[in-house]
Amino acid sequence: MATHISRRSIVKGAAGAGLGVAGLGAASRTFAAPAVIQDGAVEVSLLRAFPSGANGDASVAMIERFHEAFPDIRIVENVVDDYEAVAAQLITGLQTGDVPAIAMLSDVWWFRFYLSQSLEDITSLVDTPDDYVQSLFTEYQRNGGQWAVPFARSTPLFYYNLDAVTASGVEESVFGTWTSFREAAPDLISGSGLETAMLFGNAASYGAWVLHGPVWAFGGHYSDPEFNILLEEEGTITCGEFMREFVESGNALAVADHRTDFMNGVSVAFMDSTGGLGAIRAGTEGKFEFKTAFLPEELQFGCCTGGTGLSLMAGLDDTVKQAAAEYLKFCTNTEQTTIWSQATGYMPVRTSAVESAEMQAFLDENPTSRVALEQLPLTQPQDSARAFIPNGDQMLGRGWEQILVQNRPAAEVWAEVTAELEPEAAAVLEQVAEIEG
Repeated sequence: MATHISRRSIVKGAAGAGLGVAGLGAASRTFAAPAVIQDGAVEVSLLRAFPSGANGDASVAMIERFHEAFPDIRIVENVVDDYEAVAAQLITGLQTGDVPAIAMLSDVWWFRFYLSQSLEDITSLVDTPDDYVQSLFTEYQRNGGQWAVPFARSTPLFYYNLDAVTASGVEESVFGTWTSFREAAPDLISGSGLETAMLFGNAASYGAWVLHGPVWAFGGHYSDPEFNILLEEEGTITCGEFMREFVESGNALAVADHRTDFMNGVSVAFMDSTGGLGAIRAGTEGKFEFKTAFLPEELQFGCCTGGTGLSLMAGLDDTVKQAAAEYLKFCTNTEQTTIWSQATGYMPVRTSAVESAEMQAFLDENPTSRVALEQLPLTQPQDSARAFIPNGDQMLGRGWEQILVQNRPAAEVWAEVTAELEPEAAAVLEQVAEIEG
């Protein structure tokens, strides 16, 4: 059975909600600058997520291969639970001076460290920049600088239980639009015997991220590039009401752990990261066959990018900086991004990797992985409200919880979230003006 989100147990937000970067200006920071030499090797500290599972195993293997290739550099890992924990520890470290050389920063965290001027401009340190998938690479560019390289990059995908769909007798084409999917939901449930047709997660499981594409599909936006909040416009409200009614009908559920529930055969479908492919393959093995598809359309197609990049922290000793740059080059080179993508499901970040014979053979054998690459050219960078406003993701995610769990009208909820986001947006614009003029 799915663990439903009750009205008394709404997850208020992922760890780190409420964290900011105020007071972390360049003049107030102290960095652990000198290189630490141990047995002749330069130590480079890395703060990352992925403590376990397919992504954790692939991370450990990546570092082992790096040590074989660069015996004079030693990567010293600090592994935490998730992206929010990375950011929380980094914020603390910037105040105490205990700062890693390399930090894995997610789509909604890197910009706040850019605003606090805590990141190194790595423009001169990047190897063959034109070979990176440009839609992913350029997302880290700002004010003439390059502030990260893409690493564990993803998009949301639409996952569905093929065995359940086949048993229901419903054509897979119903997943082409949200309307046709919702209309077919009763037949999918009755024909498959599963509990529900669709699962929605919570704020802690990046609910605002996976629902970003549907908002665009219904003609809405969270915000525009100038940080104007657009939640109260028609498309965003329509999307919220559509999804609220989907849950209210009993044909969709808002749950605490949508990935686990899907793997346990609770639902016909759900949306999750490309980076979950490795875990979902392992979790469904011997249970059922699943497939992936583009996110459903409505008025148009909508899907955003996501995932993490690797950044160098500002103020590093030159020896450590150069050694850290070698790690960034290594784990995003053609061979390593191919290995990483095959093991995890994250997209290869090099064009040469996508086009390689090794990757194409893998995609032929694993068509679920090919879907993400085929969908990528249709994706867009995220609206500023989620990507660039501190805790914007959590504010939006909690709004979605109010709509999907509390069954509150979308117009009412989005008006409240707008009131939360607008002063935060104004503060970000002030910081940007101070830095960029």
